[in-house]
Amino acid sequence: MIPYPHPHNEQHHNDNINHWWAYETNRYLQDRLRNLVIRANWNKRIICRIHLTTNDLEIHQHRFEGFISQLENIDKQLKTIAMQYNEQRMNKLKTIFTKIKNYEN
Repeated sequence: MIPYPHPHNEQHHNDNINHWWAYETNRYLQDRLRNLVIRANWNKRIICRIHLTTNDLEIHQHRFEGFISQLENIDKQLKTIAMQYNEQRMNKLKTIFTKIKNYEN
């Protein structure tokens, strides 16, 4: 009989696979989140420097609605894997994105 800690134990192997999957998924989602924040920050800096027409404002709001929906999607996925999930951070990002979308900066 092979004891549990032995590397050939199936449960031990499955635990390692699950941990690897959670780590890789978390890393991928954190990268997506970082890129989303960079894009939102870049857009915010651009709109602070120019006066937006009505059409530009509509495009800007639509763009940030997409950013917010991507953020909510990432939020759900991060919550599912429950690895390095910070609910306060995600809520703060949603608030910031909404303020930028509403041109409150």
